[in-house]
Amino acid sequence: MNSQFFNAIAGLAGDMCRMGQARIKQRAAFAPNLIEEWETNDCVDFAVALARITGWLLQVDWLSNSVEHQESITTDKLRPLRVHVADNSELVFDVRGVRSFFEYNERIIQPLATKMQLSGGGVYTRYYSEEGLTRQPLRVQPNEANIKRASEAIALNFHFLASIPQRNSPSLPADRAATFTYGRCAPYAEAMKELTGLTPVGLIAKRFSPRFEGTKRAASGYVHSVVIHPDGMAEDSWGKAPLSEIAGRFGVIEFSTSEEAHRSVVARLCHNSNDLYSAALHEAQELIRLHRL
Repeated sequence: MNSQFFNAIAGLAGDMCRMGQARIKQRAAFAPNLIEEWETNDCVDFAVALARITGWLLQVDWLSNSVEHQESITTDKLRPLRVHVADNSELVFDVRGVRSFFEYNERIIQPLATKMQLSGGGVYTRYYSEEGLTRQPLRVQPNEANIKRASEAIALNFHFLASIPQRNSPSLPADRAATFTYGRCAPYAEAMKELTGLTPVGLIAKRFSPRFEGTKRAASGYVHSVVIHPDGMAEDSWGKAPLSEIAGRFGVIEFSTSEEAHRSVVARLCHNSNDLYSAALHEAQELIRLHRL
């Protein structure tokens, strides 16, 4: 009897939680006429307005006719599909709400691709600064009057804004933070060491969550470089955060840190591409002086 009672209570609590989440989503929803207006223009004005308000990352979903993935493919060979804003992990902030990247892709991007009869093609998601976005071959370019109206609608939707996490401090421009997340994290950590005296370490993945098991990493398990604060917090180009939070962005659920792993990566970069490494180090130093110190 007790077991049945507690199972019933647990089921009721789960139903209430789901109902609560549904109500929150309803409250955070924009008016259908606004959604229709924004989607008519591939959500570009909404996305620019939201990026200005939140400081998060402007991204464009592009479609290719080929299923073969070519990271170097240029946007003039791709078809723009939708513009959205994303955080530094897996959340997407869209006119239809806040979703995980996986849910957003499944419920929005793939149906749009099917509608365009390009379901057999590949999808590329790329990030931009606001200025960089205007240089892309979008179907519709941002319109300042429309951005202003979108900003006003977003500012009035308190529940939607409350569902978007704030960026960690200190904060670089989102596109530059993204650039120094993948491939340039080591020179950024070195620049932090030179300018702040903090100790850089390499993040060594021991285990990934199921969705990230195919993540590329070095044979040592190295995936990222950060600096460590005296209080144990870590910092990379996205700001100061618990090390577990930074690891989670890469899908890492078990990890260790190693100063030697970071030094090894820096040595390899200096040996294989010293000019590129030096340029990245210099740019990181300038960004840190401008936005961090």
